[in-house]
Amino acid sequence: MDEIDDENTFLFDDELHYDTDTDISSNYLDYSSDDSCSELSSDEDLSSARIFTEVDVKNPPVPCPRFKFSGIPSVHVQFDDTSDVLQFYETFIDFSLMSKIGEETNKYAKQCIQSSVARHFSKSKFWVETTVEELHVFFALNILQARMSSI
Repeated sequence: MDEIDDENTFLFDDELHYDTDTDISSNYLDYSSDDSCSELSSDEDLSSARIFTEVDVKNPPVPCPRFKFSGIPSVHVQFDDTSDVLQFYETFIDFSLMSKIGEETNKYAKQCIQSSVARHFSKSKFWVETTVEELHVFFALNILQARMSSI
């Protein structure tokens, strides 16, 4: 599929037969999708990303400079002797996280229900949206089950 030019660069077969970049880019397949989950908008111009650039394998370009990490890797939360388990839980699993989980759960359930044909006595007909309080109970039960083997 690829041909080697001067042992240092690779060219696609299609590019060997064209003189200009416009001829090359017009030959590429359009990979856009109709999927609603795609993060690319139709307004973005990706033609510059599709143009092949020759790379000298024996003399590669200089990599981007690394940013010096100046922080101390740790959890920056102050707990004292009076802190309890609930305070620790609420520090890491806050309302905004639970709201997002609930929102995405309800969105997924709605998509599943709309895309399928429910039978007469299907439980999906009685779906009730998940609340933040229910999610806290669900998380608490899962954490408790991991801690206690008798449950």
